[in-house]
Amino acid sequence: MKKLPSQLIAVVFLLLLTSCKTTAVLLAEKYTNPLVLPVEELCPEEIEWTNIEVADLPAETFQMTGNIVKSTNSQWKCIKIDLDTPGLEIAATPYREDLGKHFYLKQFAQKNKTITAINTVPFDLDGRTYIPVSVVKIDGEIICPPTQLYAVLGITKKDGKLRATIRSTQEAEQIAEFDYAFGGFFTILDNNRIFEFEKYKRSRSAAGISDGGRFLYLFAGCGINCPTGRNGFNFEECALILQKLGCDSAMEFDGGHSTGLTLKNKNAIKPSLQRKVPAAFGIKISE
Repeated sequence: MKKLPSQLIAVVFLLLLTSCKTTAVLLAEKYTNPLVLPVEELCPEEIEWTNIEVADLPAETFQMTGNIVKSTNSQWKCIKIDLDTPGLEIAATPYREDLGKHFYLKQFAQKNKTITAINTVPFDLDGRTYIPVSVVKIDGEIICPPTQLYAVLGITKKDGKLRATIRSTQEAEQIAEFDYAFGGFFTILDNNRIFEFEKYKRSRSAAGISDGGRFLYLFAGCGINCPTGRNGFNFEECALILQKLGCDSAMEFDGGHSTGLTLKNKNAIKPSLQRKVPAAFGIKISE
């Protein structure tokens, strides 16, 4: 029997060692308590919003806040947008010719020059098709059909101003009212009522509204240095946070490794292992 070259043995040993180290890290990772944490632990007592400077826009058009939850080694950030501000536009994907394409959220944000962007619609990853499985409507055209089970964020533009609405189901007649529609998973907050779900902690992306849809909140949270993505927040905790921030309605977008939130073309929140996604939207300035 021929002996393996010593260089090849060294390479194989290095690969096995690296794999073992990675496996050990994943096995040693402590998953967070499945219970719903009180809002006092999730949020600061006093919410402080930081203005995001954007040329030619009022100082409070874009604001951001966030928190690190030490007990679960998790973090979240939220960007609040005043849709009453003239000159704001929606950037979104996929258009019909882009169905099935996938990208990192940061790439979408840079390409479209958004102030902020978030991933949206869940998709068929098992079939490796990357086709969204919830409604997508862009510029008045329905790209992906409604799914009655899931909630939807609808956005309309009238008299130069945007308005946001959250509906618990994707009814065709409701979708018809929107210029843009982005499906997700479920409504977690409706008229200040928080709904109960399974308590699993994960990375999360969500959207909320207040003041009749004048203010739109884009939220993302994840575990810190958490390769599996199983630390973070459950749906009810997201609802508690968004309610504390001022939302009266909120819904979940696709979470887990798809989670993402950008600010000025940089990642504001991303899980340790971030997946490419086929659907996103952001807010930008009219050109």
